[in-house]
Amino acid sequence: MLRKILYLLVFILTLTFINPVKSLAQKTIDDVPQVVIKTFNKKFPRAEDVAWEKVDTVYKADCFFNGRGTYAEFAPDGSWQMTITDLDLKTLYRPIQEYLDENFKKDNILFAEQAIKADRQDYYYVQLERKDPETKEYFTIELFFDKTGRIEQVKMPEGVNDMTIVGFDDPNSEIPEVVIDSWQKRFPRSEDIDWTKKGKNFQASFTYREQPTTAEFKPDGIWVEARTKLNEKELHRLIQVYLIEHHKGDDFVTAEKVTRADRKDYFYVKMQRQVRGETRPYNFELFFDRAGQIQKVNRPEELRNQYLLTVDIPDQVARKFKSRFAGATDVTWQTDNNTFVGSFTYRDQPTTAIFSDSAQWIQTTNQLDVKNLYNPVQRYIDENYGNYNPTYAEKVTRMDRDNYYYVELIAKKKNLEPHKVVLYFDSAGRIKAD
Repeated sequence: MLRKILYLLVFILTLTFINPVKSLAQKTIDDVPQVVIKTFNKKFPRAEDVAWEKVDTVYKADCFFNGRGTYAEFAPDGSWQMTITDLDLKTLYRPIQEYLDENFKKDNILFAEQAIKADRQDYYYVQLERKDPETKEYFTIELFFDKTGRIEQVKMPEGVNDMTIVGFDDPNSEIPEVVIDSWQKRFPRSEDIDWTKKGKNFQASFTYREQPTTAEFKPDGIWVEARTKLNEKELHRLIQVYLIEHHKGDDFVTAEKVTRADRKDYFYVKMQRQVRGETRPYNFELFFDRAGQIQKVNRPEELRNQYLLTVDIPDQVARKFKSRFAGATDVTWQTDNNTFVGSFTYRDQPTTAIFSDSAQWIQTTNQLDVKNLYNPVQRYIDENYGNYNPTYAEKVTRMDRDNYYYVELIAKKKNLEPHKVVLYFDSAGRIKAD
């Protein structure tokens, strides 16, 4: 990709020298098509010291934008093609800074740029200065990095091309472009990226919105899942209640929110219990659905006899379940302490139901079709969250009659904050605090 860019630059420079009057002539604002000016003003509001020039059919603008030197290219129809921005040398993209520290620590950084292109073939450019120990003369080194900060090309003066450059010819560093594009589109402005292989897939570890995150992609760029690290206070309210009731005194180890392409999202929590006389702590792995309901518990082998972990349930619970959910299919059971949780399909909708050990029904959660929400709920979303789409919804029916609706919304635009909204409604469809 970069080789093509360099060939294009050489071609443009050749045309410049052949016809300097045409290519270097400074363009006034009146010489630039209004459709180009309109796109420029929209993309670079309040830009300063704007200067235009035209090379063949491409309109180029040099300016100061947000306090930095900026260069942009536009087609005659006004479509934006590329932006190159001067970078602060003190705050370079961390993967690039680490590469320079490890391989070019003694060289002087002259300048650095970031190129963002309409075709998404983004890259970074760094120019270094080095003093030849023999001739005492200075020469420049040009480094090109891909959008993730991986070294992609090095240009050196003739005679020093035999220098060893770290980062090339490493088969493990080859991440398909379609995978990188998919990652950048889903997780813009991420930091500290590191790629590894996971079987045939590719896994990225990075920081996204100040939270440690991992994401898995197939070789064709299709996203599989993302795992976001959470602390205790960031967990779903119902999960926090569960931990207080069932793991009071245990140590919190880690938690993740797992978002999957198949929409089978869940929360993972790991707890540890210190037991007197035991050399190792007991580990508990807890799995909750996206609504915060416990689905599965992995306990230490030593404690398994203290819990009912089989699919067998008391006869009275089975009878109560069959009478309440006749025709349910794909039924599985989980149990913890004095409750039994059934997961099943009922009337073509994923459903969970909780019963006490005395066969008393406690709660039912029905997953709803987001395209067919309760009218008052849909009306409220249309009036107050028109820029969001519902992605998940549940109706929770409780023994204490404190029934409610739970709805998750995702912003239609990437730059809209908050990107995700969770709403709770009472049984009449009125908004309530979560």
